[in-house]
Amino acid sequence: MRIILLSAFALFLLLPENIQAQVTVKTGYISSSRYKDENGQYPGKGDMCFVEGNVNIPVSQKMNERNQPTLWMISAGGSYTAMNNKNLQSYIDIDQIINMQLSVTNIRPISKKWLLLTTVGAGVYTSSDVKLKNVLGQGGVIFIRQFKSNLSLGAGLAVNNTFGYPMVFPAIYFDWSTEGRYQIKVSMLNAMEVSAGMKMNKYLNLRIVAEMNGSLALLEREGKDTMFSQQFIIVGLQPEVSMGNSFSITATAGVSCSRIAYYTTRTLKAFFEDMSKDTDPYFKPAMYVSVGMKYKF
Repeated sequence: MRIILLSAFALFLLLPENIQAQVTVKTGYISSSRYKDENGQYPGKGDMCFVEGNVNIPVSQKMNERNQPTLWMISAGGSYTAMNNKNLQSYIDIDQIINMQLSVTNIRPISKKWLLLTTVGAGVYTSSDVKLKNVLGQGGVIFIRQFKSNLSLGAGLAVNNTFGYPMVFPAIYFDWSTEGRYQIKVSMLNAMEVSAGMKMNKYLNLRIVAEMNGSLALLEREGKDTMFSQQFIIVGLQPEVSMGNSFSITATAGVSCSRIAYYTTRTLKAFFEDMSKDTDPYFKPAMYVSVGMKYKF
């Protein structure tokens, strides 16, 4: 829950290269595994599948003499998660999560080495009906230092109304990558993504990837404003097939190392209680597979 709280809004940052509109779609499946509750018991098990999509559209962009961008961009995304749980009714009593987000982002240089990123938007995080309580307003300001063309590090503040009123959280940005036949990429904004691989030929890249994903539902449960958080970390082998410069397809097979899934009330007290926990309720490791596509235009 803590990481999802800090990354509830999507920031799609494209630093100085040929910035294009981009559409991504991915579907994935985590096989059934046992659920471990807060008391260390295993009351049931469950599996999960999801479909998600994002679109980023630059509406205005220009580069200065130092090849730094001034950019306005609209980003929209959505996901649908379906859960098939057995004997977990008293722990997880929803079977689907719907997330939708829309944001406007501005990136501009403020010095030779520094960029300023600002974003504002809103999202719907629900298990069924859309109500005002399911909506989060979101925003952020991040100062980004470009150390090299392939290395950027930044920090700032993010704000949302997860607890019913605006609260400020820290936000961190990190991006590093290498080019050539052997490729390494480490990226952290909404969550962590790490990959290392090799370019087999002009059409095929082969990587080992580790990444974090998740979903969030805001709902009323037992008369209280509650949130259901689900977050998983996967490690797997990912081939990517490129069909020209605009279109590519990826497939990933590996393991979901851990899938945290539990309810908490939408109060500041509950947030700090969660921070003090050693472990959260979670599903044990399970098989993970996914297929995705990316199109630039």
